[in-house]
Amino acid sequence: MIDHIFGRPSPSWKRTQVSFVLIFWIWRLVYGREVPPRLFWLRKMNRALARFSPWQIIVGTLTAMYASQNLDKFLGLGAPEPLADLYSPSYYRATWIATGLDAGFATAMAIRPKWLRDICAILFSAYYIIYANEADEKVRKFRAAPTVEFLRTTWEKTSNPYIRLFSWLPKMTIRRVIQIPRPSSSTYTRPITVHLFFAPHASKLAESTELILDIPGGGFVSMTPEHHEERLCAWAEKTGRPVLSLDYGKAPEYPYPYAVDEVFDAYQVLVDTAGAVIGMSGRGLEIIASGDSAGAHILTCVIIKILESKGLNLKLPLALVLNYPALDFNFTSWMSKDHLKVLRAEDTSATLKDFTVGGRSDDWDSPVAKGSNSPRRLRLRRSTPSLKGLNDGVMTAPQRTMGFTPLEVESKPSCSGRALPGPKTLSGNKSSVTTTDRGGKLPTKGEGGVQTDLDSPENTTVAHIRFSETGSGDPFDDQDENHRASIGRGRVTMTSRTGYFQDRIIPPSMMRAMAILYLSNRNPDFSTDYQVSPIIAPSEVLARFPRVLMQCGEKDPFVDDTIIFAGRLRESKRARLRELSTKMERGECSEPEGEEWARLNAESEEDWVEMALFPEWSHGYLQMGRLMKEATAVIVDIGVWIGEVFEGSKATGSPQSNHSHKSHIGGDSIPSDAGGEADSGIGSPSLLPSSTSAASSGNSSASHQQQQLLKTITEGELLRRRRLLGV
Repeated sequence: MIDHIFGRPSPSWKRTQVSFVLIFWIWRLVYGREVPPRLFWLRKMNRALARFSPWQIIVGTLTAMYASQNLDKFLGLGAPEPLADLYSPSYYRATWIATGLDAGFATAMAIRPKWLRDICAILFSAYYIIYANEADEKVRKFRAAPTVEFLRTTWEKTSNPYIRLFSWLPKMTIRRVIQIPRPSSSTYTRPITVHLFFAPHASKLAESTELILDIPGGGFVSMTPEHHEERLCAWAEKTGRPVLSLDYGKAPEYPYPYAVDEVFDAYQVLVDTAGAVIGMSGRGLEIIASGDSAGAHILTCVIIKILESKGLNLKLPLALVLNYPALDFNFTSWMSKDHLKVLRAEDTSATLKDFTVGGRSDDWDSPVAKGSNSPRRLRLRRSTPSLKGLNDGVMTAPQRTMGFTPLEVESKPSCSGRALPGPKTLSGNKSSVTTTDRGGKLPTKGEGGVQTDLDSPENTTVAHIRFSETGSGDPFDDQDENHRASIGRGRVTMTSRTGYFQDRIIPPSMMRAMAILYLSNRNPDFSTDYQVSPIIAPSEVLARFPRVLMQCGEKDPFVDDTIIFAGRLRESKRARLRELSTKMERGECSEPEGEEWARLNAESEEDWVEMALFPEWSHGYLQMGRLMKEATAVIVDIGVWIGEVFEGSKATGSPQSNHSHKSHIGGDSIPSDAGGEADSGIGSPSLLPSSTSAASSGNSSASHQQQQLLKTITEGELLRRRRLLGV
């Protein structure tokens, strides 16, 4: 209160206030009279309490204090819970524990020496895990003005010796830190530090020709491969291949572009020596590169640098695995027109009546959808049709709502009896889907302008309005069809960074701090500098990217980066294929272009880019394997996918996938139709493929129970949940 009176919030003022209060009451207890002063009814209360024992008085006082602090909850006067419907139960539990640990480690951050700090961090964390609200408040204050020390302390907590004591990792025959030299063409002299993980017998390393190269995340400022060991060891064990993770220079000591240059140098050394620099065979090296968060950003920038480097002729990786990548430093509130073009469908005349459950829409060709020319694709069981008209902002009568945007309608399982796969479905909670009845009947208008299904208790809908917009009036007033069909065009859409600004893992204040630290010596033009924001890379560069697997949580602040980048990759490769096809028809293709045309023409869009969006998850789930079993299943499934890409490359001489299989994620797939094609369009699923090889089948059987935990949503469903409805 003192700091409020003086108008200067300060920890020192708070410390002074607490000191004065404690001194006064301790003095009063020691030197004061045993009876209270003659004030109001204090003496009568004192005599009434004399019949209770001191223990009863203490317990009663604490109980009364607890009741008074929570009185608003009993009376219904408490503030709404903003995270009530944001995350799945398992992810929310994981963030609760992570927040408690963050609060405990941040509290102990200033303690010296280190051995005492490590002990206190664990003790404080136990307290804050129990008192979760206090943990939220403490972490909120630290994150409001984050420092490098805070970021590194809270994100690198798995290096605490007492946490590591209770951590189990698969047994590795080789787990060592290596320093490799820079290539002769590099302008840097500092050696590159890498961590090597290998599960088979150590002698097998010298025979290895396949490598998993990992670029760990950490917001550009923290975290080494040591803090990602859980997934790195899992991949080494699952695939039987060596896993090499780079400990690149972190900001602010090593700002942009140091990390990109260091990873590029490491990749060049590995390719030039065919892995011999780390003890591999030295012949025919094949690499699959992975990265998460900031690491995925760095990896993407490195691929662009490889594609644009002249004279080096570096071989590209077989495939990339990008987990919740941060690909855009242009932290704006509204999506740009170019990005909206990627998200919008080319056909905007459809209405809800054009779609049925599991129906096809072969005329659909959105860049964020699967193409209709794929020889085989899987259909995800779902209770909602492909709502292609909604993603262009076109509004139809049943969509008309109350002047707020966007509107999410949550319902219990649909009348069709087939609910959208996801953690909510698994746990029996409500699924965020718009449902229809068995006959495809459109939802009807309910009271208050909220669209509802049948008037059944099992299909009661609740509207959750996330963002408001100017405009008023009766939302159901009569308008002509032309006006109704045009009002959605050109409207603005909020970015996921703004929409999920209350994220429990990476709020806007931390994004800002990391961006400032990383770009401290540079003032880029975010609208044109694709070396900083690879999401705006030229199409001719993206068309040459290797196969990409992208994964992200639906509620991740960076989910837009995943969707837009995946869409741009598909769009760029489609355009390149059309260009080469035209040249082939005219007989103008050179030999390299002919080879490129043959490769692109033989591949399906699933070979270009695959995407898995996990409903009700946010950022950093690969770090939560010890806290949520679904995250462990994701780690295992990525390892299976990597192994299958390597095996497919051996069998065909290219990383093209085998499509005659079932998906790991989302449970058993629905087989394609008789024509060999599955439904296309923005509602088509983006699933991880698997192989039918004997080795892969064994791996799949071993992890079958974990894979059943994995459920994804389609790009279309994610966009539908975040759609912008007209007024």
